[in-house]
Amino acid sequence: MNVKQAKELALVDFIQRLGHEPTSHRGNDVWFKSPLHPDERTPSFKVDASRNIWYDFARGEGGTIIDFVERYFGAQDVSAALSIITDVTGGVTTFPKRTLTPKDEPPKERPIVESVQTITHPSLEAYLQGRAIPVDLARLYLKEIAYLVEGRRYRALAFENQAGGFEVRNAGFKGTVGTKEITVLRAPGRHDAAIFEGAIDLLSTLVHYKLEAPRSNVLVLNSVSFVERAIAELKASQVERLYAYLDHDQAGEEALARFAAEAWQVQDASGFYRDHKDANEYLQEVVRRRQSP
Repeated sequence: MNVKQAKELALVDFIQRLGHEPTSHRGNDVWFKSPLHPDERTPSFKVDASRNIWYDFARGEGGTIIDFVERYFGAQDVSAALSIITDVTGGVTTFPKRTLTPKDEPPKERPIVESVQTITHPSLEAYLQGRAIPVDLARLYLKEIAYLVEGRRYRALAFENQAGGFEVRNAGFKGTVGTKEITVLRAPGRHDAAIFEGAIDLLSTLVHYKLEAPRSNVLVLNSVSFVERAIAELKASQVERLYAYLDHDQAGEEALARFAAEAWQVQDASGFYRDHKDANEYLQEVVRRRQSP
């Protein structure tokens, strides 16, 4: 996604995807309780839907979707902001801005979930097998979701997050249905937590260690842009030790450093895939080697 495509996305829709609903609509203006300080009681955040820009009266600042993502997520530059926007939208660039009339609802071209069930579709089973993930293991953590977008039906693997949304993926798409958030799997009585970037990383690590269930609490970021939210969740859960299974790239290294900057004992647990980007890349190579003559 480039800057032009990002700025064509409807800002109202994007903010709703983060879990913030409008409080009122006045002509082209859509008002929210500010996502930048969610404890406020009187809405001070306005989106001009015709110009696709925002202004936060409490903070005295505003701008485009790029500026919003930089403030909301703490993105350091435009490249990081575009990466976050891609994560939140799944790379979709078909949510154009439009002018609202007083009777209009804000644009809501959102997927309609038809069903959530056990994984049975052959294409999804084949996708898992191609990623070297046993289908029976995947069924313990993932569901099969069917959903409609603009009258077209799609089917994907779904990993539920804390907001009730689903992180979805199939052979041709990776994105979010509903609100994007972290996912937490709790292990009562444990004060340690394993950190993963996505569900496939979690499953790949379980396969590597020949486990069906993790031995510690698990926090799946679902996007490295949610590191600050993860830190808040971990502090609230009184976790004392972290095991990080993050990607071997700049974003993963920065996330690891951010966790380490807190008071926790942090262990980089990614050693078993040290020569690969992530655990699944390593797992696929192991399977290829076993199958080669």
